[in-house]
This record gives sequence, C-alpha cells and structure tokens, in this order.
Amino acid sequence: MSKFFKAVTRPFVKAAKAIVKTITNVVSGLVSAITSPFGANIDVPDYDIGTDQSEAIQGVLLNKDSAISHIPVVYGTRKLGGTRVFVSTDGTNNKYLYLAFVLCEGQINAFTKFFVDDNEVTLSSYTHGTVATPTGGDYKDKIKIQFFDGRDTQVSSSILSETPNWTSDHKLSGIAYLAIRFEWTGFNTETDPNNNPFGGGIPLVQAQVQGKKVYDATTLTADSTTSHDTAYDNEPITFTNNPVSCLLDYMRNSRYGKGLANSSFNFDTWKTAADLCNQTVTYTNGTTSKAFTCDAVLDTRNSLMVNIKILLAGFRGMLPYQAGKYKCKIEHGGDDTDISATPSDPTTVFTVTADHMIGGLRLEGETKQHKANRVVVTYVDPEADFQPNDVTFPIDGSSDDIAFLADDNNIRLEKRITLPTITNRAIAEQYARVFLKRSRNQKYVSFNTSLATSNTSVGDLIRVQSDNIGLDGVFRIMDMRINSQGDILIDSIEHQASSYAISASGDDYVRPTLNLPDPFQVIAPTGLTVESG
Repeated sequence: MSKFFKAVTRPFVKAAKAIVKTITNVVSGLVSAITSPFGANIDVPDYDIGTDQSEAIQGVLLNKDSAISHIPVVYGTRKLGGTRVFVSTDGTNNKYLYLAFVLCEGQINAFTKFFVDDNEVTLSSYTHGTVATPTGGDYKDKIKIQFFDGRDTQVSSSILSETPNWTSDHKLSGIAYLAIRFEWTGFNTETDPNNNPFGGGIPLVQAQVQGKKVYDATTLTADSTTSHDTAYDNEPITFTNNPVSCLLDYMRNSRYGKGLANSSFNFDTWKTAADLCNQTVTYTNGTTSKAFTCDAVLDTRNSLMVNIKILLAGFRGMLPYQAGKYKCKIEHGGDDTDISATPSDPTTVFTVTADHMIGGLRLEGETKQHKANRVVVTYVDPEADFQPNDVTFPIDGSSDDIAFLADDNNIRLEKRITLPTITNRAIAEQYARVFLKRSRNQKYVSFNTSLATSNTSVGDLIRVQSDNIGLDGVFRIMDMRINSQGDILIDSIEHQASSYAISASGDDYVRPTLNLPDPFQVIAPTGLTVESG
C-alpha cells in the first residue's frame, strides 16, 4: 500500500507576489530621495508576526506530513526536521518503509549529520545522490538513505524508485531532501533484544545541514554601486554564514525572496557591512569569533518584510532606502573600517543647526519604557541540540547588576530579545551588553527639517547643535519620514561609542553531563550466584 503526496508546491510564491506589490506601493508613495522601510530599533526588535520566536526555534526540529507545506530557507548551519511528502511501504509483510523527506530550499552546501528518533546515525556517505548506509550501531543494515542537495538538475532517487509510485519524473528539483528506506526485520526477542531499533510508528528524522550557497558580499568591488552588473543567476556562489551575504541573497532571489534587480542596491554599503560582520573580534577571556554570523531557518509562511527584519536584527542591521537604492548599515561604534572601534569623535555626515530645523527641537531623556538593567537574549544553542537557550547580562548578583539596580531604585527593568539567527553564545552576550548599555546612556532628539538633510539616511551619524539648550552631540538617525507639508521628520538617538566596545566574556556556562542508559540496550546481569535452600 502507498500514499503519495503530489509534487511539492511553493504556495508562498503567490503570497510573495502580493507582498512585493505591497512593498512597491509603500515605496512609490514616498519621496524616493529618503525613506526607511527597515529602520533601526531603539527597543526590543518587533518582527510583527505575533508568535514566540523561541517556539519557532523548537518548531524547526519537528516532522510533519503535508503536500502543501511551506519550504524553509536555511542559511548557515542548522539542525532541522522536515516534511514527509511521500510515504510508502513495500516488500514481504511491508517490511520496507520509504520516505521522501523535504528539508529546505536548495541548493545547499552539505548534509553533515543524520538523526533517527534523536539518535545520531553515522553514515557511510553524506554526498549528493550517493546511496549510504549506517556504518555500525543498532541501525546497521536497517536503513538506506540518499541525500539530494536541491540543485535544479538532480535526478530521481534510486531508493524511492524501488516503489511503484515513484518514477523518474519525481526529482524534487530545487529542493534539498532525503530519500530513506527503513527496514523492519521483526520483533525483538529474548535471544535478539536489539533486533528492532525503531520505537513504533514513522521514525522521527532530523538532519544537520550547511544551508544555501550564496554570493559572497565581501567580494564586491570597492565601487560596486556601478560596476557590479553580474546577473544573480550567473554569480559564483559559496557557503557562507555572513549575515549580509544571506540578506542580499534573500532580497535578490526570485524563487523564495524579493527578486530585486542589481540596480536596487547601493553595493558599496553592502560590502562595507559584510566586511564588518566578517571581522574577527576578541572577547575578554581571549576567545575569538566573527563579529556577526547568520545560521537561520527562515519560515516562508512569513512575509518578506518579516523575514528581512529577522535577518537584520541578528546583526544590528538597517536597510535605508535612498535615491531608489537599498543601503545596508550596521549600528556600531562609528568606524566603518573596524567594528570594535570606539572613536571619541566619530565622523558625521551632516551638522544640523537651528538654520535647518523647522519648528524647534524635541529632546527626551531616559525613560523606563526603553531603559534596561537586565537583558536576556535567547539564541539557538548548537551544544543543546539546537534548542533555544538564554544568555543574561548582567548576571544576577554581579557587581554590574548591583550597580544598575541601585541607579534604578532597585526596580528591575528587564528586556527579553529572541534572535533566531544567532548560534554563538558570545555573539549573543555581546548583543545583550550593547543593548543594555545603549539603553542607559542615551537621549532622543526629534525635529523637522528641510530638504537640506535629504542626503542623509537611517543609520547615519549626524551632529546636532542647539544654542538654546546648549546641545552639541552626535546622534544616530533611527527614522526618517516626510509629512504632508514636505518637511523631513528625523528621529535620532544619542550615540555613545563606548556602548559598542567588545566586552563580552566569551565564557560558556557549565553544562551538566548526563549519562543516561540506552533504553534499547539490555545488558545481561553479571556476578549472579545461585544458592540452594
């Protein structure tokens, strides 16, 4: 008997078209000189999807049956479940169970680990199209598997072709998937208690993969705004978890992304941002990592805007739209050549004085709404089976915690942030430290201004001067918009370069060691004696 789910479809294509139309309407309704569809956050990132991203991190690992399920996009390295799109049994007494198990959009770089019912199974091969088997353990001689990386030219699975309902036309082109045959060899017996390692029902399958191969944004030329004219489909691609490269792929891919043309990007800013993310930073314990990485599973049920916000939040990114092009910027200390720098007098792009302001200036100090004395960042922990984990700054009872609480009259002001693209604990800790420090040392300035400031954009540092209140400071533009009178409204936040210093400890927490018995292994007792009487 068999159950065949028809070829996997991509229902999100229709949704994407609608979203593209919406984005186009938003952009066309504003003056193209300046706008900020993806500005910066002064508070906890809002992904506008109304769901707990911690639950979404766990949901990635689930198995499901569907013929119309949305296919995720994987960037970087992640462990994930998938969708069973074909299930069939065959052989004497239906001893063979066949699965076509869809993982994600292709082409991905590699398949590195395989899990059955939460047990890692070492395979003889992990290469594209090769029939592999377990090299040992309880599953030896009971599983055959083929991995397909999702290239458009892949052929039909030879394993699934053993069934009458899988033909040479069933290629799942462009989709990374596993073709699996499980073999049931009978019930466990007293003489062979480990004959059947399967727990009953369809086994739970998971895979660890290196995701999409994309164009490396760090290879853009210095003057890419005019010289980068290679078509998306003709670019060299490689595996990278650089978040800027991943975002650039998502915005340019026409299958699951926005499908924007090269003319929509100021590539010079994208290269600068990509280089900053790739920079090696050193933490206080001497360990190092890249400044930002992206290891994400994007849910294509989300709108394009939501997924772009998720990608941006993971590297403190901003995506201002200016003069018909998207720029990519990172919120940092103020030096575009060194993400760890904290210049005392950073370069600004414009000085705003009373001559440029219309109707005065609005200054706001610290408020409980935005201030924090504790920040908890939830990230994806590879050392905990890619489940969500938390890093907290400051640690409860530490000198920093005591000092911050004292400053705030012992009122706990806690902010919680979920970053589903971060899998490095040190990066998550650094994010928490920057967020907290920035929240405690900042003023907010808003004003209306003339078109004299139209060459600035969200993310730029500007100097704001006001003789009336004795203000002369550096501020970062967080939002720009145009009112009905044609005035430019600018919201900005005080820039304190010291808030962005690399100060994370880099220390891991003490992980408990569990030595649980294998429930499928029955070890014969030893040392027994029999006494009569």
